[in-house]
Amino acid sequence: MRPLILTLEGFHGVRDGMKRESVTLDLESLPMGLIALRGPNGAGKSTVMDNLHPYRIMPSHAAKLSVDAFSYWDHLCAPQAQKILEWEHANVRYRSTFAFRRPGKTGKAEYFLAWRDKAGLWQPFSAPDGTKSDGKAETYDRCVESVCGSLETFFTSVFSAQNRRPLASYNTGEIKSLLADLLHIDHLRAQAAKAADVAKVLGVSLDGIQRELAALSQKRESLALTERAIAADIESIAVARRERETLHGDAQTLAQQRATLAAKQAESATTEARLRELEKQRTDVDASLTRMTSQADQLVRQLGERRAGLAKTIASHEATLSQRARIEGAQAQCDQAQLVISREEARVKSLQVEIAELEPKQTTLTQAKALLEGVQSQGQSQAALLATLQQQAAVIDQVPCAGHDMHATCPLLAQAREAAAKAGEQRISIANLRTSYRERKALVEQLTPVVEGLADRRNALRAANDALAKARSDLQAATTLAARKPLLEAAANGLAEAQQELANANAQLAQVGEHRAAETVRLQAALRDIGVEVARLSAHDVTAAIADLDRKLVANREANAALDARIEALIRQQATRETQRDALQMELSGADATRSRAERLSDEIAHWKLLAKGLGNDGLIALTIDDAGPALTQTVNDLLLACYGPRFTVEIRTQRALASGDLREGFEILVHDADNDSTKSVSVMSGGQKVWINECLTRGIALYLARNAGEPYESLFSDESDGPLDPARKVQFMRMKREVLRQGGYSREFFISQTPDLVLEADAVIDVEALAA
Repeated sequence: MRPLILTLEGFHGVRDGMKRESVTLDLESLPMGLIALRGPNGAGKSTVMDNLHPYRIMPSHAAKLSVDAFSYWDHLCAPQAQKILEWEHANVRYRSTFAFRRPGKTGKAEYFLAWRDKAGLWQPFSAPDGTKSDGKAETYDRCVESVCGSLETFFTSVFSAQNRRPLASYNTGEIKSLLADLLHIDHLRAQAAKAADVAKVLGVSLDGIQRELAALSQKRESLALTERAIAADIESIAVARRERETLHGDAQTLAQQRATLAAKQAESATTEARLRELEKQRTDVDASLTRMTSQADQLVRQLGERRAGLAKTIASHEATLSQRARIEGAQAQCDQAQLVISREEARVKSLQVEIAELEPKQTTLTQAKALLEGVQSQGQSQAALLATLQQQAAVIDQVPCAGHDMHATCPLLAQAREAAAKAGEQRISIANLRTSYRERKALVEQLTPVVEGLADRRNALRAANDALAKARSDLQAATTLAARKPLLEAAANGLAEAQQELANANAQLAQVGEHRAAETVRLQAALRDIGVEVARLSAHDVTAAIADLDRKLVANREANAALDARIEALIRQQATRETQRDALQMELSGADATRSRAERLSDEIAHWKLLAKGLGNDGLIALTIDDAGPALTQTVNDLLLACYGPRFTVEIRTQRALASGDLREGFEILVHDADNDSTKSVSVMSGGQKVWINECLTRGIALYLARNAGEPYESLFSDESDGPLDPARKVQFMRMKREVLRQGGYSREFFISQTPDLVLEADAVIDVEALAA
């Protein structure tokens, strides 16, 4: 990955450090080798460095190497901001565009990735798996990782950010995941995940069988309960039969008592006949009263429902008639809305034409301003160089040998004469720059007043579109209202008919109430007369006693019938439970086969779990990392020997010994000190030595990837990595940078350092302070 052109707009680091709203850096023309970013603290160096890559993260401000641990919104200072990075990878030119807009409390961010085809046109990027860059963060991340690899690989190997976490602080699980990603053996972890998924699916089946076994256990308990219930049913049947025999004896006694009373009643047959007749009359009157009340209630309910329906109909017709004025005037509103639509459409079309003519001029103006700033900056640099050359050339006329023959051939004045010759060339170059500056400035002054009217026309276009949308809405509402005009006459006729029917229903309801009251008075009077005569005749009659015995006999027969039903139900219940018992015994006969199936499935799950573990971090991945460990260690030690001498040697241990003597997977970085004949962990070394060793580890990983893992990154990045080093080590630190460029075949390394001597060692310098407005 090689950055070419970077544009930042609306970032805190640009505004606060460079005192400007946007900055554009052309990195394509820089020479190969070490490129230093120079400037005081707070000038924006880290802001530029953190954006020289296509990933959605500024690594020096992220809590961890993940886009979820970083937010661009904390580093933006304007309602609209953007980052545009053109970069090259594997001889293909790409452009990453980040657009941020925050018109209110919430913001919207879009991320696009494009590539330039052979015709020089930018095309939206599509990943090999079909993912297309559509502005969403997730699709952008997948597209970038399909080109440059994972974010963790990039920032662990080739990009050394400020506050980065040293490799020695990684735990075993983290370093295994990182090395698996670096060595491209994530497919093993995917296969392990698939094996674990198979184990989970089989586990679900096993859970089902276990539930089936639990259900069988419950059925075994149910079988015991059923057998106890069958014994209880047998006892209940015996008790019910004894109760039925007792009721039979009571029935015989009651029958004898009734026969005695019936003999007495035969003596007054006339009275009994009259009482029966009166009882029949009372029954008939009660039935008539009940029937009349029921019929009256039904008529009242029907009339009430009819009145409620007529009230709703009347309200609907009245609501329609209340809109008569609006409905009749709707056609005029339609005509007015159509006039407004025609006028606003013409206005929108005119404004669109004007805006289309002005937008190219705005683009031309923006490009002209950018070129003008570049010419101005170049002119300042060349003017400073001219002053230096003139100062050196002035020595020719100030030396004591001026005017002598040796003056023209004095070797001590060779640099001054060369400076005088270059000063003439520099004046011509400055004159050309001034001419170019005047031409571009004239173009800017010419286009500025023309482009200023573009915002007013855009505002006018929005207002015209709003007015056009309102007119169309008014036309739709008026058209809907006008379509209801035929309903007015039907509503008037329906209202009159409904009001007439409501008056008839009210009259019928009054008639029903009067008839009900009159009939109730008549029937209740008849009941009182029958009651008086029955009371007179019953004074010397045994009918009541006979009726009481009849009721007891009926109760006795009902109790007998209930006991018969109960006995029958108990017999059926017993038979049902015996059937259930037989079914449970049949189901429990297959319990052994189910248990055997559960054991076989449990063994299969154990096999799949073993496969998942073997393909996971503690299996083949660990073995692969162990295989890569010696090569990685050799690369780091070769780099240490070439740049820092033979004192320190690094050992990467991927296993640790337990007290029992067994080995377990682990991760530890040990450093052997040849001068002191000692070995210690990186974590207990001094601050400068930690930086020294960690940078060698990081660049060793980068070299390993460049040689063995097929990651053709073309550029390296480091942000103030030399801070704790002493002056001698800083020189060796720069030697290591060049050695890494040479061994890995990298074209450039962009670095930030506050040490002037290291900046002077660079092949080119980007002066961030000079970019300030």
